[in-house]
Amino acid sequence: MLVPGSIPNIILSLVTIKILKNSIPYKYINLLLRFAIGLAAVWFIYFKLSSEFVQNWSVIKLAEINWNLITLTIFLLFINWGIEALKWRFAIQKLHKISIIKAIRLTFTAITIGLFTPNRIGEIPARAALLKSKSFKPIILKTVASSFSQAVITFLLGGLGLIICQHYFNLGISNLFVNILIITALILLLTLYFKVQKLLPIFEKFKAFKNEKLLQALKEITSKELIVLLIFSLARYLIFFLQYWLVLKALGVELYGVTELLLIPVCFLFASSIPTILISEIGVRGSVALFVFGVVSNLDIQIMMASVLLWLINVALPALLGLYDLKELKLLKEK
Repeated sequence: MLVPGSIPNIILSLVTIKILKNSIPYKYINLLLRFAIGLAAVWFIYFKLSSEFVQNWSVIKLAEINWNLITLTIFLLFINWGIEALKWRFAIQKLHKISIIKAIRLTFTAITIGLFTPNRIGEIPARAALLKSKSFKPIILKTVASSFSQAVITFLLGGLGLIICQHYFNLGISNLFVNILIITALILLLTLYFKVQKLLPIFEKFKAFKNEKLLQALKEITSKELIVLLIFSLARYLIFFLQYWLVLKALGVELYGVTELLLIPVCFLFASSIPTILISEIGVRGSVALFVFGVVSNLDIQIMMASVLLWLINVALPALLGLYDLKELKLLKEK
């Protein structure tokens, strides 16, 4: 049985497919794989909803929740992922032309597929696979650049937030050392981002990257494009920031003043720095939220539930919407 998140079972299934390729039409195999992914996605969301959400929801009085703010947060998810789709569309425009509507739809479907990979990293190759383009590897490279721009913004604003808010936490080391460490890391990150072409000699050493189109795609990433990607990422970050603040406020967790609001970027920073797999993702994010916001609020359940609710809005709901376009996924070439 194919258990969600079981990598050995997935590998075994693909090997079995390879062996049986001459006896089973590829279109039926692709149909079976799409059905399995869709079923697993629905099961996983249901599992997380029942285990992480329902059991704690009864502690919070429904009448005390500001449902108008929750509704606004749900509306903002389409702006959030719409910006991400626009950014991805911009990143791959020289390789593959795509409408904004299709970019949004495939972005949602990539979320569905990425649910079963560590830190949802599978969203990157999934987008390229869904496009069914001949420039598969170059598109992956451009998608990586797009995703990396989001990481740069997350670590940049999170690092600056931590410098300002570190007095809330007992890190066990001097503030000066923490500041130097953060600033050094941010400088290295920005240098890596804007000097990506300098990595060409490294890429050329790997057989998988010894591809003229792939190397050309890397060479064509200009500083102007990288800046535009950062602007898209900053816009999306601000929407996500607003969503988190709205959910916290809706559940009664108040953040006062600039320094307390900057705990949200700190929470993003810590959550993004911890590797997760699908079963542990919500638990990790909930624990990080409790660690960060617990320094200014004693509403532990509400803090945990805000993190879970935001996951349901920004990940689970788009993943369910993405089920429709799973029909576009073809892991194997059909004859």
